[in-house]
Amino acid sequence: MASLDNNRNFQIIQNIVLCTALVMAVLGAQGYNRGDAANSRLATVYSLNKYGTWYIDRPEGEPPIPFERRTIDKVVVNGRLLSSKPPMLPLLMATEAYLLKKTIGWDLDDPADLNKIVRVMTMTLIGFAYVAALVLFASTLRLLVFDPLTQTLLIFNLAFCTQLWGYATIINNHVPGASMVVVALSLALGVGTGRRKPDAWRFFAFGVAAGLVPTLDMPATIFVAFAGIWLLVKHPKQTLIWAVLGAAIPLAIHCGIMYQVTGSILPVQMRSELYLSEASYWRSPRGIDALNEPKGVYLFHMTLGRCGLFSLYPILLVGVAATARALMKRPPIPYRNHILCGAGAFLILTAYYVLKTNNYAGEAYGFRWYIVTMPVLLLMGAPILATMRVRWKWLFVGLMMGISFYSASQCAKSPWGANREWTCQLFLGPSYGPMPYQNK
Repeated sequence: MASLDNNRNFQIIQNIVLCTALVMAVLGAQGYNRGDAANSRLATVYSLNKYGTWYIDRPEGEPPIPFERRTIDKVVVNGRLLSSKPPMLPLLMATEAYLLKKTIGWDLDDPADLNKIVRVMTMTLIGFAYVAALVLFASTLRLLVFDPLTQTLLIFNLAFCTQLWGYATIINNHVPGASMVVVALSLALGVGTGRRKPDAWRFFAFGVAAGLVPTLDMPATIFVAFAGIWLLVKHPKQTLIWAVLGAAIPLAIHCGIMYQVTGSILPVQMRSELYLSEASYWRSPRGIDALNEPKGVYLFHMTLGRCGLFSLYPILLVGVAATARALMKRPPIPYRNHILCGAGAFLILTAYYVLKTNNYAGEAYGFRWYIVTMPVLLLMGAPILATMRVRWKWLFVGLMMGISFYSASQCAKSPWGANREWTCQLFLGPSYGPMPYQNK
């Protein structure tokens, strides 16, 4: 009876955490400002609704789309301007704008309406994705039979000790991408471990979620790819039929748009003739965008330094600790192979960013490209927390949670802006790129 009451108390706490996250997602959703990082996507939303085209420039003599003038995230395709952002999220935003216009009369040309439209988009497409990630994360922890204390701590950490909190209140692709990763992993773990029936709809839902990941945050595909391979080994027939069918829907939409507009399904960032056209900002970037640090230095500050995943959010080190335990083999750790797969995917993702990027995700608080890894690292760390019995270890975890909560709260106050991290302010100093003329 005491154990039942204890479980009920933890369940109440978990529900409070989830409800608090929902309230913050609703009330914290931000509207529009001129310097909004969402301008590139909003230019597409405006063009789709007003002119029925993906191109964001206007013919000579017509006034330009205001959002297009306020963004650097654009490329030239066939002599026309196009947002460099993947099309799926702008398509969803444009659909919402269309429905709001038809049902309530809110117009993108009205500044007051624009502010409300962007707030609704942020709340529904980003904030609700954040809450969905938390709910599915909690469901996964219960599915894998972790104790209520471990469940509660990890749910709280994902909600309020990671970048998801701050980025849940602004337009971005990382939080929806992370949400789809959690959905896909939850379904894969349930079916793959045999704790949920291998019904066709679960494979189909896994496919839809997994297919949405590359359309929202392409590098995060590595996590769902590992999960898909595991399902293919465990249930080849259902995976090949239903999961592939589910994934084909979002991928067909994404690839169809890309091919129609650009003549290729490849992201424009992978086509230098487009991304580095003569008028492109990225030919002569400024500030943090123009960094050219040695790769070792860049890796350090991505993980442990100024913008470090583990310096800003050290609670995520539980995933690293679980990986170390899994590699040791003794004493045995639950879900050893799953943890090692998660670690392998994380290393591949990190190697990609080290080799292919240079600017810590630009003007952002922390390395926002790592947002998709945060639920995975916490899930990997669950077996470590579940077996901890020594007081000093719990004190250390409490300290890591405190630091992570502080970083997350700072990110929630100001998600955009370089060198605002406390790691820069206190001891590591800012990152500055060369002036434009030095980069020509």
